[in-house]
Amino acid sequence: MSVVSEEQKIDTVHRLGVMSELHPELKRCVADAQLELAAVILALDAVDKRIQAGEKIHSLHEQAAVEQVKNAHAQVLADLLRGEQ
Repeated sequence: MSVVSEEQKIDTVHRLGVMSELHPELKRCVADAQLELAAVILALDAVDKRIQAGEKIHSLHEQAAVEQVKNAHAQVLADLLRGEQ
C-alpha cells in the first residue's frame, strides 16, 4: 500500500531526472549509498540465515548497520532532491 499518489510519483521522477542532470555528483552519492544499503541488507540476511540454522549469534550489529546506512541513504536522496551538497 503506497501513501504516495501517482501524480506525486510522476512529479518525483521528473524532479529526480532534473536534479540528477544538474548535480551528477549528488546522483553518484545516491547510487553509492544505495549500493551500501544493499550490502548491509545482504549481510543482515546472511546472519539471519545462520541464526535460523541454529548458530548461537545475534544480528544486533547488522541491524544497526542497516539503520545507519538507511538513514544515510535517505539523507543523500534528500540532498539530491534539494540540490544541496
